[in-house]
Amino acid sequence: MSEKNNESPEWLEKLFSTQVILTAILILGIYWVFFGENKSRESSLSGYSPQKIPIGISDQLNPEAIEKLGLDLTDNLDPKLIPAITSEALRETTKANVSEESFLPTLVSNISNKIRDISTIDLNEDGIADPVLVVPQTETGDSDFLTFSILVPDPSKVSTLPPRSDNQAWRIVAENKSIEIMTASVVRGSGSELNIQSSPNPDVYQSGGTPYPPYYGAGYSMTNLLMSSMMMSMLFRPPFIWGGGFGYGYGYGGPMQVSNVQNSRGATTSALRKAKPSYSATKTAGGRSVSSNKFRATSKKSLNNIKSTKFRTANRNAVATGLGSSRFQQNRPSVSKRSRIVPRKRSLFGGSRRMRGFGFGGFGRRRR
Repeated sequence: MSEKNNESPEWLEKLFSTQVILTAILILGIYWVFFGENKSRESSLSGYSPQKIPIGISDQLNPEAIEKLGLDLTDNLDPKLIPAITSEALRETTKANVSEESFLPTLVSNISNKIRDISTIDLNEDGIADPVLVVPQTETGDSDFLTFSILVPDPSKVSTLPPRSDNQAWRIVAENKSIEIMTASVVRGSGSELNIQSSPNPDVYQSGGTPYPPYYGAGYSMTNLLMSSMMMSMLFRPPFIWGGGFGYGYGYGGPMQVSNVQNSRGATTSALRKAKPSYSATKTAGGRSVSSNKFRATSKKSLNNIKSTKFRTANRNAVATGLGSSRFQQNRPSVSKRSRIVPRKRSLFGGSRRMRGFGFGGFGRRRR
């Protein structure tokens, strides 16, 4: 009996030893980590139904990621269509029998009007197509080709469009506050051939981060374009005769919603002949290459702002159409309800020479 009594305290001592207690604590801790925390989270979300549990979705990218994003405006304005648009504008301008003094201003206006009718470029993503600016440029002493610079206002530098009557303000926008998206060149070829090429700016025309071919070219017969020798002389005048007062062309009309342009441009684009891509520039009759792919520099800040804006818009659209509830989609304001479009009257614009058919789409906040 005495031996059994002596063994009991020893057994109890082993049961409550430090090693056993620590082992028990460890087991309880592991159980809490894997099972207790989940129950705590479930209880903290007990006020939400599974459909209403909030999910955080980032709509921002860090600067390094934004710089790596490509920017492609092909779906908004395809550079392969610009040669056909330019040739149509040439034909219509020639057919109109305008005066010698009005030939180039009218041509610039016709080109910009036609681009305006199919362009859905909206760099600030406000649902309104950006105004298109067309500026003719030539090199001193050359009368074999004429290049048109095609631009849109830079949303990082232009928050409010100037009044239509303020010619000097628009000149400043065109020269210092715009992004050159592409050029179009009309080149005198051999015989009765006229070559037209477009060149997209690789900063805004990329496919998977890779720039498109530098040129898209197409040839046209001067006979089909009704180009007489007098018209050719007016088109390829040396720049010292024209001087610096060409002015700028804008698509005529009030602010145009992107959705409206998309709905109406199908018939126009289907009838246009697409130019062929090329890695070599079109040559003049004298054999000179017209390299019109040297674009004005666009700041990284402007490009990154545009990429970031487009990323946020695409992300919101994905949430609204794919992840958002039907109630969110119903309550989401449409572009048509967002702002009232006020028709504008036709007005004139241009430096020392005025052009008809000027106007501009919406860009940022608009003055009335």
